[in-house]
Amino acid sequence: MSGESSGRGIPGPALRGCPFHNASVEVADLDSRVRVLAAEHKRDFARRLTDVAAQAGAADPEALAEQLAVLFDGATALSTTLNHGGPFAAAASAATILIDAAIPPAEPHAPTRP
Repeated sequence: MSGESSGRGIPGPALRGCPFHNASVEVADLDSRVRVLAAEHKRDFARRLTDVAAQAGAADPEALAEQLAVLFDGATALSTTLNHGGPFAAAASAATILIDAAIPPAEPHAPTRP
């Protein structure tokens, strides 16, 4: 992906979307190797998100991972259509709300006595 970036992971105006999604959309055959590889990539991304959500203590890591993956893919698609990175900022705000709701706050530790 080429183009400018804000330095915060928000792609610049040259964003052309997810290459896996783009390739999958171009192939009509549901059993084609392109679509199989694209689906594997998306499932692997969701698995990595699930692992991170579980490590962070999410009550339902799979649900949180699916929600975050949908936000990311949606922001990628909309940013491509609009030709700007604004949807990534909106997705980041929504992700914060989802993460805060999914991960219980850490319990404060009782002070230790010397």
